[in-house]
Amino acid sequence: MQMASPARLKAHPVATFPQVKPRVRLPYCVEQGTNLFRQGDACSGLFEVVRGVFRLSRLTRGGRSYIVGFGFPGDILGYGPERLHISDCDAVSDAQVIRHRPGLLYDASTEPQQHLMLMKGAMQRIESMQTHCMMLGQHSARDRVAAFLSLLGQRLGVPQGQCVEFELPMLRSDIANFLGLTTETVSRSLTELRNARLISIENLHHIVLLRPQHLEALVEGVD
Repeated sequence: MQMASPARLKAHPVATFPQVKPRVRLPYCVEQGTNLFRQGDACSGLFEVVRGVFRLSRLTRGGRSYIVGFGFPGDILGYGPERLHISDCDAVSDAQVIRHRPGLLYDASTEPQQHLMLMKGAMQRIESMQTHCMMLGQHSARDRVAAFLSLLGQRLGVPQGQCVEFELPMLRSDIANFLGLTTETVSRSLTELRNARLISIENLHHIVLLRPQHLEALVEGVD
């Protein structure tokens, strides 16, 4: 199965944040297409996503970019060894974040509650990576796409009776890159799921999970 061609590095502006008092944390707006940070830069902060969705990507030495994750509301972004950012991070929609000092991750004495929150965020990032591995382990392209939609339903979905609906913020090509598929295969898989009456595609970006439990059962391999 051939995956989508990796994206080339795009030059996006990097968000800047004013210096504030340590205990004052207000959400900052981040425009679509703006980078929170870039791979290899010194850690500029740990970012709590309040609203919107972010794309995490890593670059090869040849300058190609592979999407390794997405950041959703409630996630903490910016972790890295030796206080360096290990990926690029850019907003795929208009967003808001709260910036936390990187030192809080290593020192629990001054603000223990914030430290615990950041540690919990680190554990959630590990869980997200494991979920990504499980998606890539699905045997069929349809099941990979089903797993991704199920995740989006859990993270972004709004219940509407027995259904769950959400706006799809990323491009089909981003989904393909993330799942190791081609863009055409992603579109074909969406059509298969729609024909099976598991989802409804209202428009290019609006998805309705008609039977969320059946979708999850499909992902888990339960008949």
